[in-house]
Amino acid sequence: MPTTANPQGIQRPTAQRTAGGEDRQNARGRYVIQFAAWFIGFIVFIISCFIMHGHPKPYPIDLIVTHTVQGFRVPGFVEAIFIFPSILNNPVSSEVALGLWLAFMLVMALITRLRGKSPLTWLQAAIFLVITVMSSAGLNVLADELVGRPRPNPHTDHIQVMTPIVPFPTYPSGHTEHDVAYYGFLLYLSFTKPVREWRYRWFLLPFQIYAVYDILMIGYSRILEGDHWFTDVMGGYLEGTIYLFFFIFLYRWTTTMLAKWREKKHARTATA
Repeated sequence: MPTTANPQGIQRPTAQRTAGGEDRQNARGRYVIQFAAWFIGFIVFIISCFIMHGHPKPYPIDLIVTHTVQGFRVPGFVEAIFIFPSILNNPVSSEVALGLWLAFMLVMALITRLRGKSPLTWLQAAIFLVITVMSSAGLNVLADELVGRPRPNPHTDHIQVMTPIVPFPTYPSGHTEHDVAYYGFLLYLSFTKPVREWRYRWFLLPFQIYAVYDILMIGYSRILEGDHWFTDVMGGYLEGTIYLFFFIFLYRWTTTMLAKWREKKHARTATA
């Protein structure tokens, strides 16, 4: 009996199913809602950038949240757990982590190819992970420079800054934006059809748990260290979510285009 599926999880799109295996009618409704939410978030983010540019000084909620967070007294090892996401997000460690994920996906692509199957899904995931992380980082730098909000200053704002003061603008928080886009995209990939059907998918469970922890904790750690205000962190979460859903949309669109290309190639081969 013929099937529209293949071992890599990309299906030949039909009138009822998308290339990702979703019900096409239900998917259309979700796409409309998702686009509307994404567009509203994008507009809110642009407005927030104008507001922060016009009023760069900390707001009362910024001072209240920072004083509250830094006022908690916890054991040293607990504090280290809290700030670990910020440390891992430093330039060198972040690049090493990205390189390891890229190497893992390329190795999986090679193993898949050696088994006589198409490595296209793993290659697509690797390429999109790099594009998502690098593009979102570049866009964050651009947003920071355009907004131009100065970083918290312990001499004028009466807060504690645990790291060296850097001259880079602070809104939106780059660490927060990076982790939402980076770990959010990895989480999305871990729940796509090819990975769900992978025999060793349980191997990814600790990484999935850490990804959720990192996304939730990165904002707190940036405030705890005194590097960002509460509003910087909220802007970073919003910006990262906007980029994340944009690149997920591109990934799914590319998946559909690749499925159609493979279907045409299969038809030409069958005809020949």
